[in-house]
Amino acid sequence: MLTSTVRSEVVRHLEEAASQSFRSAKKGIGQAIHAFGTKHPTRDELLNQITGGRTPTQFARERFDQYMNDSGCELLDDEGLVDTRTLFRDYFAGEPPFGAGKKKSEFPDALALNALERTAIDREIGILVVSKDGDWKEFCRHSDHLYYIADLERALALVADAPPVLRKSVLAWLEDDARGGADLQSAVAVRLEDAEITADGYPSFGQCQLYVWAAELNRIAWPGEDEIDIIEFERQAAENRLRLVLSLPLYLVANIPVEVSFSLWDGIDKEFLSMGGRTIELDDEIDAQATITLDICDPGTADEEIVFVDVEIDASDYEIDLGEIDVFESEDPDSNEDEPLRE
Repeated sequence: MLTSTVRSEVVRHLEEAASQSFRSAKKGIGQAIHAFGTKHPTRDELLNQITGGRTPTQFARERFDQYMNDSGCELLDDEGLVDTRTLFRDYFAGEPPFGAGKKKSEFPDALALNALERTAIDREIGILVVSKDGDWKEFCRHSDHLYYIADLERALALVADAPPVLRKSVLAWLEDDARGGADLQSAVAVRLEDAEITADGYPSFGQCQLYVWAAELNRIAWPGEDEIDIIEFERQAAENRLRLVLSLPLYLVANIPVEVSFSLWDGIDKEFLSMGGRTIELDDEIDAQATITLDICDPGTADEEIVFVDVEIDASDYEIDLGEIDVFESEDPDSNEDEPLRE
């Protein structure tokens, strides 16, 4: 279930993200059309094709409504469940989520938490509350009906309640390349190539432009058994097979090529003069959260077999800070970090 207060906040974030993307697209398309002298299609026609004629507000509401429909999530009416007397009583008493300092900013949290509390009492149930907010944690600590947990993956694992022995089977499979870990590693490598990686840095003098090529996965460090959360656990009726959906951290070691082009401003001719460039090869560690789908055939028997189905990773937005970049390659003959400066 979701409180209407949280719903409003989520929709607001979706709208802000859509608005920012729209502004970026509008600027980028306008620059490209101007550079190429394109008459048709116009910028407005292209933007309309991208957005389907929807405003950021319309998109945000449609996306949220689709999520609610797909997930079967119940939306609570906070204002109908919580009276103002309860809120102001806790406000003046300094009870969680209120406290010292800027108490007014906690009113939305107080409304949402009291709505959950009221729902749990009326239905005579306990509710797992998933949040990383310390005020929410403190409120739940004083509640007899709300149980705090910081991570959604761990909450889903508690609900799924899969047998612990399955984690041991999964971990053994992950660490055994011959059995299937290699299949997962190949799929992660493909997902990593699609990740949007950006680099930031500044040259020792002049200016530079950075272009990051696709990352190449070298190896994966697997997590411990206690870090593997089985968030979905379903027995397939047609055969002796289990469908597992796992959430676990992956520690990726990857090679990331960054192409650097240097230039210097010519104040006389009013233009940038190329100073060549080079490619910097970085071996970097990327922390990612993975969602892995597996099928386990004949579980618990000598014929048990784990079949890899799919994987998604959240390393879709990763930044590299190169700091200061020397325009000229190091003269150290033992240094092979950069390719030679090329004209």
